[in-house]
Amino acid sequence: MLIAGIIGQNNKDKISRLIHRIFSNSNKRISIVDSKNLSNFDAKRIKDYFNELEKNNVDIAILKIDFKDLLKEIFYNIKFDVIIFTDKADEFDEDKIETYRKIMKKTFSLLNENGVAIVNSDDNDLSSFLSGIKHYIVTYGFNLKASITTSSVGDFMDKDDIMCCLQRTIHTKNGKILEPQEFKIKADLNGMDLYNVLAAATFALINGVDVNLINN
Repeated sequence: MLIAGIIGQNNKDKISRLIHRIFSNSNKRISIVDSKNLSNFDAKRIKDYFNELEKNNVDIAILKIDFKDLLKEIFYNIKFDVIIFTDKADEFDEDKIETYRKIMKKTFSLLNENGVAIVNSDDNDLSSFLSGIKHYIVTYGFNLKASITTSSVGDFMDKDDIMCCLQRTIHTKNGKILEPQEFKIKADLNGMDLYNVLAAATFALINGVDVNLINN
């Protein structure tokens, strides 16, 4: 069973709902839980919780975690296979930036050896966070360096479509190689943050969801 964390102060619920919708057409079973619901667990109960999910044939367990909850000891014994960062440093007040940096570093220590970090490439402080990090990094955003971006920002001919672009080759968790390509996501875009769409699409691709399923 793959264990993933959606970590940040904003957008966790929206990204998790998008992921659930994308995976609804796949053959994978997903369980999504808010870390607040596990706040009274100890390390043993956390382990038993994940064991029970695996016994029930859950393929992907996703934890929505606030930064403040990430520092709780119960999460120290969890090794994540994939982590999605939902925030950027410029979304924090200046007096909280250093705390944000420390938590980012802490988060990477919770990834297993072959773990994948999905991060926003439009974060101006990204390079300082990734210095010395040896894990596999996949980025999303609106610039030429992002692994996954959109080729239709500000030009939505159809309000229920967004054209995404995989700009460079990425490796999936099941060992496949995805070459650069474009694909469409059908979604109600009214009021939707495109970063959330890109983050969810990146997670799906990393976990081997067929592009044709995402298209639909």
